[in-house]
Order: sequence, then structure tokens, then C-alpha cells
Amino acid sequence: MIARPRTRTLVKPQLRTLGKQTLIYGLGSVAVQAVGLLTLPVFARVFSQAEYGVLELATVTLAALAILADAGLASASQRSWFDYTEEQHFERRVVMSTAIIVSLAASGTICAALVLAREPVSEWLFAGQEYTTVVVLVAAALPLTILAQLLRELMRLRFRAWHYMTSASLGAALTGFLGVGAVLFLDAGLDGVLWGVVIGTGAAALYGLVVVRADLGASVSSGELRTMLAYGLPLVPAALALWALTFIDRLMLARLSDLAEVGEYAVANRVAMPLLFAVAAFATAFSPFILAAHSEDPEAEKELRARVLTYLTGGLVLMALTLGLFAREIVDIVAPAFDRAYRATGLVAAGLAAFGLSTVTMTGLSITRRTVHVAGAATLVAAVNIGLNFLLIPPWGMMGAAVATLIAYVLLAVLYHLQAQRVYRTQYDLRTILAVSAVGGALLPLGAVDLHPIGLALTLKAAALGVFVLALVRLGIVRGAELAEVARALRLRAGWL
Repeated sequence: MIARPRTRTLVKPQLRTLGKQTLIYGLGSVAVQAVGLLTLPVFARVFSQAEYGVLELATVTLAALAILADAGLASASQRSWFDYTEEQHFERRVVMSTAIIVSLAASGTICAALVLAREPVSEWLFAGQEYTTVVVLVAAALPLTILAQLLRELMRLRFRAWHYMTSASLGAALTGFLGVGAVLFLDAGLDGVLWGVVIGTGAAALYGLVVVRADLGASVSSGELRTMLAYGLPLVPAALALWALTFIDRLMLARLSDLAEVGEYAVANRVAMPLLFAVAAFATAFSPFILAAHSEDPEAEKELRARVLTYLTGGLVLMALTLGLFAREIVDIVAPAFDRAYRATGLVAAGLAAFGLSTVTMTGLSITRRTVHVAGAATLVAAVNIGLNFLLIPPWGMMGAAVATLIAYVLLAVLYHLQAQRVYRTQYDLRTILAVSAVGGALLPLGAVDLHPIGLALTLKAAALGVFVLALVRLGIVRGAELAEVARALRLRAGWL
């Protein structure tokens, strides 16, 4: 009873620290993901729906191959890093050099195999269409992607958030700038976009080598590798399952529908991408933050994590609702030729919100090193998702894919929660979390309704958003004093302007 008031006083500054780190990492994550959003108005006007579908399939294939080449070592190196103290600099260098060298060897092998098998891979991946150069460029980007990611992981472990943001922003800016320039001025088509990915990712990797060179070694420890693989390999099927949840619906749409449907669905995902920015930023900051908090005070960490989950729910559902409600207006501006994409945006955004919650509900499994449970839950959910895609895509197309993915993400968050509670119980405010989710879910379908005129549509959608904010206040997630503080800050900012 004596310790709890002290714990509560510590929670608020820790939440501010997490928020600050999330904001900085968020700028880096936004830079990486924003390429797809900022280039959308250009590519949506240059490429057909089918060509945009090919670009989407190339992107998701690169993500899947990166998971295989990583072999779970990015997450495992993070966990092993905290097995040593700040004074054990040599041991930490060995952990990271082992992870980087092994991952680069794996990615190089996959790269060579792809280049050799580029023709059959192209025919299988792109529904019989020949895009062999696209396959080769995806292969070339793979080792550079792995290196850039692992070097940013080291920046994150060193809490060098600004360097992380710079690395991510540099790669993203070059990727977008060169891709758009190649398409508009060199008429390079899809190949030009992927050349931008190769050069931008290479520049980010080079920057990372310069920044963290003092923390890098050239040795591989078999002991550290065994420890990391024991932790990380179970995460590979989990990561592939998560990739399947995120991306396999595009592949299945290409097979069960057509490339044009993939293009429409890709635009729906692009419109929902700001929510993915938020989830990626939070996940990037949250993992080392919460592991460090646990190493200092396990009981305080539990209370902190419970508060984080409640606030995170309110923030993610608010973002999903905003994107879902105004999806049609956004699509009309950035990709008017893709006139059906808005219908799936709300479902996609809701799924991403559920995925964001799973990054917290699984924490107990990470702390206790029960990664096999992570793999089991993710694999089960991926199988459910694939089954639902087979069932729902033929009659409903991209809407069926969106529904299948939403159900799967919700199931993933629930299973992670149940598994983690068995091994490391934490008291969450589930009543508030469910209430917030229910209110947001009830208002979300309004965004898929074809409302006219535009003034009426915007008024009704703004009113729905206002109802949700009032619900947040009513449920205690957002307090009146906090709203007043925000209002004062805005008035002060307006005075400066």
C-alpha cells in the first residue's frame, strides 16, 4: 500500500518520456511510410490500377523476404542487448555484430536465388505477367534493407532517436524523390520506382554505418547466435504470420480477383497509412522503453503498461475513425481514378488500430521470453485470415479482404492478451478499452455511405467525430482539465502566429 502512491507519481513522467520518444521515432517512421502516401497522387495518375497493383506486390514481397533474412535476429539482439550492462560494451558489440553478419549472409543468399529464378518468380508473383527487372531490383534492395534496419535498431538501443529519424528520413526522401523523378522525367516506369528504393535504402545504410561504427564489431559469437536464434527463430513464423495478416490479402486478391482490384485496395491502404505511421512509431519507441522500465521496477512497469494500453486505445480508435469517416474526400483529392478505394479504408484503419493494441498486449510474452506463444498465436491467426480471404474475396473482392484482415487483427490482440496473462498477469482497464472500441466501431460505417451533397457529408462526419471525442471525455480517457490545457496552448500558439 505504501509503494503505490510512489508508483503513480512515476507513471506520468514515464508516459511523457514515452510520448516524446514516440514523437521522434514517429518522424522517422512517418518518413519511411510517407513515401507511399506522398507519391500516391503521382503514381495514381501515371500507372493504371493493374500497374499500381504490381508495385504493391513488389513492395510486400520485399517485406516478406526481409522477415526471412532477418531470422528474428533484430528482436533477439534487442533482448540480448539488455542481458548486459552499459559497462559491458564489448559484449554488446558482439551481440550486434553477430546479428548483422548472419542476417547479411542470409539476405545475400536470398538475393542470389531471386536473381537466378527471376523469370518463374515473375510469372508466379505477377499473375503470369513478365516483370523480371522488378524481381531483380527487389532482390538488390533486400541486403540494403536488412543492413539499414539493423543499424537503426542499434540507434534505437542507444536511444539515438534523432539519428534514427535522420537515417529513416534520408532513405525515404531519396526513395521518393528518385522514384518520382525517374517516372516523370525518364519514363522509367515501375523499374524507376524500384531503383529509387535501392539507392535510398543504400544511402540510409551508409549513414547508419557512419553513426554507429563505434558500436560495431567484426566477430560472430556462436554462443550469442544460439541464444538469439532460440529467442528469434520462433518469431520468424510469427513475423511471417504478421506479414500474411498485413500483405497476403494483396497476393490473394491478385489470384482470386485481378490486379486492378489489388490497385484499388492498395490505395485504401495508402489512405489509412497515417495510422500505420502512428503504430510503427509507438512500437519502435515502446519496446526498448518498456524493457528498460521492467529491468528497473517490474511492478511499476505493469501499472505503466496498463495506463499506456488505455490511452493507446483512445488515440488509435480516434485516428481510425477520422480516416474512415473522411476517406472518400481524401481519395477524391489524391487518387480520383480509384473511385472504390474509400469503401475499404475504414475497415483497413480499424484493423491497424487493433494491430497497434497487440504490440502492448504481447509484452508479457516478450518479458518472459515465451516467444513460442507469440509464434503460435500469430500462426493460428494467419491461418484464420487466409481461410477468411478464400471465403470472402470471391464474392466481395477487396471488401472481403478488408473484413478478413480486421477480424484477424482483433483476434491477434485477444490471443496475445490471453497468452500473456497466463505467464505474466497485468491488470488492464478492459471495460474502458471495450467501450471505446464499441463507440468507434458503431460510428465507423458512416464513412462508407455515399452521402451528398458534400456539405451534408462533412457536417455529419464531423458530428460523428465530435460524439466520439465526447465519449472519450465521458469515459475518463480525456479529462476536461487536459482539454482546457490543450485549448490554452492552441490560443497561445495562435497569438505567436
